[in-house]
Amino acid sequence: MEEPKIPKVCIGIVCIGEKYLKEFEETLQFVNECDKQWNFNTVWIEAITDSKHGNGVKAKVVKFETASRKGEPFEQMIAKHGLPNVRMSICTRELKSYAIKSYAKKIGFSKYKTAIGIRSDEIDRIKPDHSKKGFIYPLVSLGTTKSDINKFWINNSFDLQLKGYEGNCDFCFKKSLRKLLTLTVEQPNKLEWWQKMETKYSDYVPITRKKQNKKTSFFRNNLSSIDLIKLSKQKFEKARDDSKYVDMQLNLMDLDISNGCIENCEIF
Repeated sequence: MEEPKIPKVCIGIVCIGEKYLKEFEETLQFVNECDKQWNFNTVWIEAITDSKHGNGVKAKVVKFETASRKGEPFEQMIAKHGLPNVRMSICTRELKSYAIKSYAKKIGFSKYKTAIGIRSDEIDRIKPDHSKKGFIYPLVSLGTTKSDINKFWINNSFDLQLKGYEGNCDFCFKKSLRKLLTLTVEQPNKLEWWQKMETKYSDYVPITRKKQNKKTSFFRNNLSSIDLIKLSKQKFEKARDDSKYVDMQLNLMDLDISNGCIENCEIF
C-alpha cells in the first residue's frame, strides 16, 4: 500500500496545543497519545480571560492531566463577551488566537510560522493573505486529502476514536443542524453544559454588543438547546460517520455537506 501523504506535524522547539472549548475527552487523549508516540513535546495552553474590558487574554500552561474538562475557559470568556454564535464567532479569536499569541510573545517569539491542518481537498479555505500572516499549509503542499488521512489512521495502532460528525468541540454551533440533532439523540448529556450557559447568559448584553436587543443563543437561526431537544424528537436523517471512508468519490452522497461546518475554526 502506498504510504499516505502525512507530514510530520511538529517541527521546531515546541508544538502548541490548546484546550479551549468543550472538547471531547477523546480529543485530549488523542493529542496526548500523539505526543507520547512521536515525541512532539506538546505545550498545552488555556486562555485566561480578564473580566475587565480592555485587558487582553493571557495564556496558562497546563498538562494533559490538568487541562480543563468542564468548559471553564469557555465560560470565562462568555461571562465577559456573551454567548458566541455563527454571527459572533468570538471563541476562536478569544480562546485560540489570542492565547497562542500571548504564549508566543511570552517565550520570545514575535515572528514565527503557523502550520494549519487544511487539506488539499479543502483548499478554498486558505486565507488569501496567508503569507503575510505567516500561515503555512503542509497538508496542501503534500496533496493530502481526507481519504489519505483516513487511510493513515486505519492502518495506525491508534486513532481519534470519534465519529466524523462528532468533531472535536462537542456541540460547536458551526456544525450543521443534522449533526447537532444526531448528537442530541446520541449524547444528550453533553448538551447540558450548553443549555446551562444559555440559561445563565442569554439575557446578558456586554458593552461590546450595545445594539443587541434580544435574547441570544448558540445555534443557527437563533435555535436554543431546548429547540434542539424538541427537534431531535422529530423524524430526521441522522448524520453519517465519514472517519473510515477511503474512497470519498463513492461516498459523497453519504456526507453531511449541506449547512455543515462551512465556517472554519482556524486559529487566527
